[in-house]
Amino acid sequence: MLTRIGTTFPEEWQYGPEEIAIFDKTAQQIENKFPDKSNLLINTTWFGSQFNNGEWAKVEKLFRDNKRFDNLFLLSIIDPLYLMEKDISEMCVRFGIKNIYKIGMFDDSQYEWNFHAIVGTELMPKYKNEEVMLQEYSKDFLCYQRKPRAWRVDFANLVKKHGLLDNGIITLGAKTDEHFAWCEGRTWEPITLNESHDPYKNDGQNNPTHYGGIPNDLVTVGKLEVWKKCFLYISSETVFDHWEPVFVNERIWKPMIGLRPYIIQGNPKTYGWLEKNGFKTFNNYWPHIDLKHSLDVLNDHVSLLKFLAGLSSENKMSMYGDMLPDLIYNKQRFYEFSREQKHKMENIFL
Repeated sequence: MLTRIGTTFPEEWQYGPEEIAIFDKTAQQIENKFPDKSNLLINTTWFGSQFNNGEWAKVEKLFRDNKRFDNLFLLSIIDPLYLMEKDISEMCVRFGIKNIYKIGMFDDSQYEWNFHAIVGTELMPKYKNEEVMLQEYSKDFLCYQRKPRAWRVDFANLVKKHGLLDNGIITLGAKTDEHFAWCEGRTWEPITLNESHDPYKNDGQNNPTHYGGIPNDLVTVGKLEVWKKCFLYISSETVFDHWEPVFVNERIWKPMIGLRPYIIQGNPKTYGWLEKNGFKTFNNYWPHIDLKHSLDVLNDHVSLLKFLAGLSSENKMSMYGDMLPDLIYNKQRFYEFSREQKHKMENIFL
């Protein structure tokens, strides 16, 4: 017996149909694997007692009905796990849970697979190498930031403070009053590129009035005329702190398909995750800055940008040439990895 709880992205949103299909496929696999057990499957998108979307109320009704379950399956498809430990503990006690299975975007689980790599193969453009390669050196870095999360505000302010703004291209979304206070009380000035929303008008999530008009681009590298003149891609992540789980979404796959070296504005353990999964990282080009074990990511990134600023354009183009075989390898590895992740998602319990 299987009980399902949880919401998904709406079907009209980008990623919505894919999330719904995976939710269904996972439920079927659980029923096939554990036909004689009482199973509770929760899709963790926007799920937990802190949300007011009615999903936690379904759990509370099961509490009142004194339901019991053998197995709890936590399915993380798109977003990080927002479900709090106290909620998990309460469910385990009140439902009599014997086993917990974490499926999907959990870096510590044998049932891990990466949704964003799976859908990337289908939804990301198939760029030719010459379309995205660094052709003529113009900018040291590119950092797209839409939601003004606290660390993104801090990084933009640091870049300004150290006089590095003109060395690269950086964006930072404006406050949107009806949305969550991502900035945690910080103040900032939005930085936008006046980008068109036309390429994203059918994905259900783009509102030109939100976040200063920065589009919610989930699958492309952005304008190619911008991409092709920037050397280093700074992947501004959803999960930042080093004590949190590794969470790898679409942002890190963009430099893979776009042939760029990258650094992680987020959990430094992400470098190890990428290397474990067969991807090349590029911290050996700046070994004096230990980004892989950084406890001060933002200031270390500023140090790296200062290092790049001290090199000539010719030196940086030469560095890019040295990197190119690994960049091409990463692009090929991404498509292999995507196929591997899809196989894991479709065969969870093999």
